[in-house]
Amino acid sequence: MQQLSSRPTFKKKLAFTALLLFILHYFLPFFLARENRISSEISCGMTTLGLMFTLLLSLPPLFLVLYAFIKSEWLSEILLSLAGTLGLLLPFVVLATVGPNVVTELGPFARYSPTSGMYVYLIAVVVIFLMKPRMRIYDYVGLLVVLAVVVYVGSQGSYSQLGIFMEAKNFGSRLSREVLAHIRITAISLAISIVIGLPLALFSYQSQRLRKLVFPLLNILQTIPGIALFGLLIAPLAALSQAFPQLRAWGIKGIGNTPAIIALSMYALYPIIRYSFTAFMSLDEDVILAARGMGMNSHQIWSTVRFPLAMPGVLHGIRVALVQTIGNATLAKLIGGDGLGVLVFEGLGQASVDMVMLGMLLIIALTVAADRIFQVLINFFTPIPLRGKEALHD
Repeated sequence: MQQLSSRPTFKKKLAFTALLLFILHYFLPFFLARENRISSEISCGMTTLGLMFTLLLSLPPLFLVLYAFIKSEWLSEILLSLAGTLGLLLPFVVLATVGPNVVTELGPFARYSPTSGMYVYLIAVVVIFLMKPRMRIYDYVGLLVVLAVVVYVGSQGSYSQLGIFMEAKNFGSRLSREVLAHIRITAISLAISIVIGLPLALFSYQSQRLRKLVFPLLNILQTIPGIALFGLLIAPLAALSQAFPQLRAWGIKGIGNTPAIIALSMYALYPIIRYSFTAFMSLDEDVILAARGMGMNSHQIWSTVRFPLAMPGVLHGIRVALVQTIGNATLAKLIGGDGLGVLVFEGLGQASVDMVMLGMLLIIALTVAADRIFQVLINFFTPIPLRGKEALHD
């Protein structure tokens, strides 16, 4: 009851935060234009957009204010959905309308990019969606409409001079290779950590002596900075490849993807072992006793009771490790590896914000897609009675 009563207060705080962000965006540049990648920026604020577009961008905060004062539950829910949907759609439509007009006067290599004002505006929209206890059918319809409109506007060439798209064109087929390389590095690292981590979690559950050895080592490993761990692996792997030429022929050397995969696998061990161990420890002993009372042997109990009940917790650990590995794989570029870190660090080296943003957006897209896939898997492998308990708890 206390949790339910605190929800309206929490929503009010979120609504107030979103309104502050909407107000803040009026004082920040909405987008910027450049004659080329390395030229100086030309900031374009709300005065550049014009009165009509400023009023359009004011609709979501207006709906949010109305939401705060209207008592009707269904109407306030509709206003909140409208504020979120329009707040997601309007910035991209405004950017596609005003941006090309500004860069037309700057030359054939000119580009435009969203900047702090638009980012703050979109963060406010994210806060609006966080205010919703759950997404409804009309929310998904609204998101599909936003996607359709943005794709249609983009097909008309309105985003052809958007900095991120220009960087993607410059990379060409190399972009898809780096995306696939990022996925490959992540998948190999995660597979290695699963093969090592799940047996360690199981043996730690069964042996207190092993538990006292494994978890302190994992805690120490987590304190090592990622860049330092990547660097520490260069010297020993280089020495091994020199001593055993066959290892070099297999691609095992001091720089490249091999040290990155080893380091990423080591970092991914902690969430897999910790979550899996907790899942095994959380099993209700009464259920185990009931299984024994039914005449099940140890193998049957593990295969029929323990593993199925622990599977959601194990998958949660793998999900955390996957999301963590996708982000950490960006550092592979620092030791000569592949992946989307190439875009991020090359963009930093060339002072190209658009290239950095392209890399980061692709990493975020991979992370969100992987997270959603694992949420579906976790829900699928969770026994139906437990699904009801989790939903009630949420």
